[in-house]
Amino acid sequence: MIKRRKGKERIKRIKKIKGKKEKKIKVMISSMKLKRTKKGVILLLFLLGLSQLTFSQNKGNEKKAFERPEWAGFFTNSKNEKIDTKRFPFIKGQADRVKWADIEKKPEVYDWSEMDSQIRNAVKGKYYYYFVLWTGPHSPEWIYEQGVPKVAVNGGKGKEYFPYYLDQNYINYFHRFIGKLADHIASLPEADRKAFAFIQPAFGSTGDKQLYKGTPKDPKYKISAEEYLEFCSGATKRFYEAFDKPELKHIRFLFNVDDESNPGVLKAAKGAKAGELLYANWLRKNYPIELRKQQFTIAIGYQANGEIKQDTELRPTFFGLKGKKPEFVRGEFSKFAQGGIFQENPIWNYYWTAISTVDRGLDLWEVDYNTVKTGKYDEGFAFASRYSYYKQPQTSPYAFIALRDVLDSADTVRFPEEKYGKAMQSNAERMNKIESEFNTYGAKVGDLHAATSLSGSNYLYEAKTMNDVGFELIARNYSRFITQIDANETSVGLWRVGPTDKPYGRYARAFENSSGRNRMYFDLDDNFLSTKAKESITLKIIYLDKGIGKFSVRYDSTSDPDKTAATIAKANTGRWLSKSITIADGAFANKGLRNSDFSLVNEDNEDDVFHMIEIMKSNPKN
Repeated sequence: MIKRRKGKERIKRIKKIKGKKEKKIKVMISSMKLKRTKKGVILLLFLLGLSQLTFSQNKGNEKKAFERPEWAGFFTNSKNEKIDTKRFPFIKGQADRVKWADIEKKPEVYDWSEMDSQIRNAVKGKYYYYFVLWTGPHSPEWIYEQGVPKVAVNGGKGKEYFPYYLDQNYINYFHRFIGKLADHIASLPEADRKAFAFIQPAFGSTGDKQLYKGTPKDPKYKISAEEYLEFCSGATKRFYEAFDKPELKHIRFLFNVDDESNPGVLKAAKGAKAGELLYANWLRKNYPIELRKQQFTIAIGYQANGEIKQDTELRPTFFGLKGKKPEFVRGEFSKFAQGGIFQENPIWNYYWTAISTVDRGLDLWEVDYNTVKTGKYDEGFAFASRYSYYKQPQTSPYAFIALRDVLDSADTVRFPEEKYGKAMQSNAERMNKIESEFNTYGAKVGDLHAATSLSGSNYLYEAKTMNDVGFELIARNYSRFITQIDANETSVGLWRVGPTDKPYGRYARAFENSSGRNRMYFDLDDNFLSTKAKESITLKIIYLDKGIGKFSVRYDSTSDPDKTAATIAKANTGRWLSKSITIADGAFANKGLRNSDFSLVNEDNEDDVFHMIEIMKSNPKN
């Protein structure tokens, strides 16, 4: 399990470090009377950061070994029925939403029965449980009768009013409820308490970062970046203090929080975003944030215009590439199954979204139980659960590569502007030229308007059909710990291939004998297998059984850098098939051709088609 710092010891340590420095800083801030300006935001951040300098240094940046939590994996949200983990063993837990208004319907009168029922179901069903605490617009109505201002908003997306978060009465009621929540959970039987994976505190609209959804009609209720920081940091401290109990030491907090930002990013931030970034910096300096939420676009689909920018930004923290531990990331799949992309082939799209979430670093993918219990998408959900929080090769039992080609119109090296036209998303002619070149391989642009004008979550929801050409895409295979060497030089990409009732064929790669591409080369991460003791592996290949030719699997063994592990003959069933091969003498020392560890080799002139290669260590934990 990921270790949690002991509550009282942590708080005492923080207080000792902060002590007199924090008091001096408060005096400085008060005397300066910081205004709601960008300069004020940056100065406030600097002062708060200074007060935490020693604490931050004590946290350390070294990359430490870590264990996968037992609750890591696929979660589902089901409020009205028990979850069947025997039928769906990939489900690790239930995601719940707890509304303050449903529990404290009258001042200091609490009804925990609904939450307790869900916890008991988890214990009986042998799965874990977490909830997001919904406050803000889900606060009880009586708070307004007690003097909390009701803030009407424009553009509230279904919510006409919110509490005024900075009102001292609201803060008092909210903090009191946090304490009662902790007291109640601590009073539960041990088995019930152990069912908790974590809790996600939320301070505004549902689990989102915003306090208001919309703009207050009365400007006096607007909240500045500094005020946002003050409110959210106060609530955070209250959570840590309230849950600082021996009975709750195993319960972690998961926050919907940004990465830490530098002063340049903060200076450029405007409006509510500035407050969110200030809070993220404060939170990461004060607490060991290893669990976080990230929804768009990592949890809602794949191949969205602009996705490479987000992937480049978030991958270092998701995978611990900056010397810190990888972060545990949860994300919800919500309304996007209703979009045209998903509706074109849900079997393909749930599966490839699952693979994409693993590649991009999502650990807890959350999907509605009504979708899960159809049983149509088990393979994708199981895949996402299997790879959850295995983010370091030395501790992961599994490695995979899902083969695909991606046509990124932003790529001026592959698609020079001299030939294809200016590399702008709006350049429809450029996209059409790329599509026509790869049309014989199955590539299509079904919604040119979406391809040339939409991005991110808007693209995934509003596009009418799937597109195989886009702009600023993640243009590579999906993988963990396996890399294809010179992919486009040694194989060709295919799109929409094979039977549509199977999940694999959205993408594939194949040999192309006519162009001399008859061997695919792969590198296994050097840290995946132990160098101290040789261990056997199982190599699984999923291929399209089309034709009657043969292909072989070669690998770098202890005796031969190009040893044949198996030769596989096809039977022309037209179905996707899998073959598992045990290798006991693998050296995987990059002594194969092109410095490879293993290869797929065409043994005739047929163009074999492949979906995935997966490697499993001899004794995977789960």
